[in-house]
Amino acid sequence: MNNITIQAGTELSGRYRVQRLLAHGGMASVYEALDIQLHRQVAIKVLASHLSGDQSFREKFVTEARVAAALNHPNLVNIYDQGQQGDLTYLVLELVTGTTLRHVLDDFKIIDAERAVELMEAVLEGLGAAHAAGIIHRDIKPENILLSNEGRIKLSDFGLARNVDTRTEASELLGTVGYMAPELVTGGAATKASDVYACGIMLYEMLTGTRPFVGEQSMQVAYQHANSRVPVPSLANPELSPGLDRLVLMATEPKASNRPADAQELLLALRQFETLSPDNRTTVLNPVSAGATEVISPLESSDDEPFASVPSRRKLAPFLIWSVIAILVGSLGGWWFGAGPGALSPVPQLSNRTMAQAQAALSPLDLKIVVAHENSLTIDAGLITRTDPAAGGFVGRNGAITIYLSDGPKLVTVPMLKDKNLADATSTLVGAGFVLGDVKSVFSSTALGNIVDHTGSDGINIAEGSKIDLKVSLGAIPSVAGLSQEAAKAALNLVGLEVGTISESFSDTVPKGNVIDLIPNQLGLEKGSTIDLNVSKGTNKVTVPNMVGQRILYAQDQLKALGLKVLVDTNLNTNQWGTKNVKSTNPSAGTVLRRGDTVTIIARY
Repeated sequence: MNNITIQAGTELSGRYRVQRLLAHGGMASVYEALDIQLHRQVAIKVLASHLSGDQSFREKFVTEARVAAALNHPNLVNIYDQGQQGDLTYLVLELVTGTTLRHVLDDFKIIDAERAVELMEAVLEGLGAAHAAGIIHRDIKPENILLSNEGRIKLSDFGLARNVDTRTEASELLGTVGYMAPELVTGGAATKASDVYACGIMLYEMLTGTRPFVGEQSMQVAYQHANSRVPVPSLANPELSPGLDRLVLMATEPKASNRPADAQELLLALRQFETLSPDNRTTVLNPVSAGATEVISPLESSDDEPFASVPSRRKLAPFLIWSVIAILVGSLGGWWFGAGPGALSPVPQLSNRTMAQAQAALSPLDLKIVVAHENSLTIDAGLITRTDPAAGGFVGRNGAITIYLSDGPKLVTVPMLKDKNLADATSTLVGAGFVLGDVKSVFSSTALGNIVDHTGSDGINIAEGSKIDLKVSLGAIPSVAGLSQEAAKAALNLVGLEVGTISESFSDTVPKGNVIDLIPNQLGLEKGSTIDLNVSKGTNKVTVPNMVGQRILYAQDQLKALGLKVLVDTNLNTNQWGTKNVKSTNPSAGTVLRRGDTVTIIARY
């Protein structure tokens, strides 16, 4: 497909974080992403590499995207942004959760006429807004009609040219050709009337369950568009009213000039009609009001008019007979698909509801309910995550619906990231299904730039897809032991740390006034943090001096001055201490003590 797969976690233009792949196509890939700036989920449509590398196509793509982005209509998928990153050219679109008309047709084939008209009305309202702005869609088909879970109908891929060439996927080409106006098949330019033709083909398909022209090769289908008239849909589905036949024929006129000029004219014609009466019988469509676009009946047209001629008078009797039969079959079909076994009912939105609530909501539909389980990051355990068919889809009477209940998030082990560099750690995380969280830089003995710690490093399992916070090493805190206070402060300031409280302690090895160590030897600090210092008061060791022969009072004062505690062992009165001498000390002179230790003066006579 010439598509480059973008890994989850990749950020485009520093704003859009890719989360998961939604779909691959021949011309583009679509991803779900997070708009980091606005904190909203978006869809990212990335052009296939063979188209992104085509300068003229890329310029046309970007130009038309800018024009389409100016549109704002509830039935259009909004275009928020467009960008280029390296070889990637992409659009940022509104994320629509739900299904497509193609999926509904694949599941149910035919959509009842009333719902088909309602759906086509919504499509034409959106397409009309684009036509009014001068934008041609060029690729109207069920794949581009989105049915959201909230019940909204949206037309996607507006204004983005789909150049069909040899590089287009065969299946995509065949699907596109199935709705291609005759003038496009023969090399003419796309016009608003070309979009009208595609709408007529799509309405035919909804009403009958098949396109009017089919074939195994795209050229077979294209040839039929260019050389054949689209048949009335009631030939394939007799319950349809003549008015719907006229509407389809009007929209699919072979000559573009004979069709409604744009979606607004077709919408005006559509609104003149009612497909079913209150008692569910097929009725003739309402007449066109004055001033409205004229709708010519097949009974009134000739070969030169917008509609093909009908049988002559001599064939009128068989025609009337078949008409009566068609009415009877239509009435039976109306009952079958309206109130009988073939009735289709829309699936309600059940996400985030309990099983009991779901059973109550589905009880009128007489459905077989199948319960399945799956993990979910966003929906609490025991609540419903989704249904199959999805909300907004259709299910037949006595059909089956699968309800998926949340088991909560899947708990998994975070891979060990310690000592990996940031790039390797991020790649490992994304590959394991996690999302990169906050990255904090801290001082550590771990090598500069490597992971120090991370969420889940304790081995406890956490929810798959969780954000994993990382701590990355800034390297070790500078060693300041033995430096002066000024030098230590300068070294710490240089790496972004501030000096806080300074305390003092004795040290036998660090000179007084120099730094002993940090208090404590702090780890996990970030830049800008405050760090405390322990500064030396110098040593607290003292040597006992020789006090023998000195007066008792003098010896006592000298020893106290050294920070020692002094006891006097004597049989003399204190009034004699100033005249009598010390005979010995314990410990003796020359002994090394610590300040606060005790020395005994001995002076017994």
